[in-house]
Amino acid sequence: MGTEIRVSKAVEEARKAVFPGGLSQYRTPYSRELEGKYYDLVFDDGSEMAVSFPARNKISFDLNGVRHTENGYVMKADDGAYFVMTEVAGSKPREGLMLLLDTDESLVTADFVKMGAVAERPNLVTREVKFGAIRYGDEPLPEKRHHYTQDLVGKKIDWTYNPKFQITHVYLKNNYYTVALNDEMKARLRAEREANPEAESRPRMDPYYEEDCIYIKLRDNLYMFSFIEKNGGGTQGMMIINTDRVHDVGSFWGPSPDGGNEAYMFSAYGRWVREHIPEDDTLERLAEKKKG
Repeated sequence: MGTEIRVSKAVEEARKAVFPGGLSQYRTPYSRELEGKYYDLVFDDGSEMAVSFPARNKISFDLNGVRHTENGYVMKADDGAYFVMTEVAGSKPREGLMLLLDTDESLVTADFVKMGAVAERPNLVTREVKFGAIRYGDEPLPEKRHHYTQDLVGKKIDWTYNPKFQITHVYLKNNYYTVALNDEMKARLRAEREANPEAESRPRMDPYYEEDCIYIKLRDNLYMFSFIEKNGGGTQGMMIINTDRVHDVGSFWGPSPDGGNEAYMFSAYGRWVREHIPEDDTLERLAEKKKG
């Protein structure tokens, strides 16, 4: 357990240095294609939600029987596929909502998030994922749904979030992933430590760091990947990965490294990693090797 905590602190340290401004440098422009539109969402658990986009960066939606109009943002993940993020201002516990709206196939996946719902860990984000469809009048709902998948398991993508931050996601198994730093990022951190007289007191990057995650297939070339930093600050990271373009749009939602709240969207450019790296070995496999 100590390994995960040390690494999480190190990742947090890196985020403090290079994440200011919400990673806006490579961020895909916010989309205005949904403005003026209304969607009637029907989820498989029987619940429903009306969502509309009345103005630029404004979203109206139903939550817990109350109609809200809040600040919100839309980014285009693919043609006819939109990633939406909003939250209820001033809610306690803090409540947020992410949507993947596929208007071409009339499908939706919703991610209902809360921060402050766990008394023992008030900064930990919890989530509830719902699958459903967009209803148009009396037309029958499509039978197809987004769904959990293992398509990404065993693959690796080296993501560039901005010129100073590159990190590799290793999609280890169907319920967790790990992160690794490429040589350029390691060299940069090493140089920063050497230039910093207090470098020895700063946390070191350890190659083994695992977090629970989920993978959801949206289309043949589009996947939702999401994790909650249970070993660290508690925030949720969510990426909509276009595997054709090796590009993503996503958000971080939860506590910020400075002790406040964060909710911002970003984009990253990636490359597939084909070669074996140490992080391909899970802690599980390492334990087995040690026994052998």
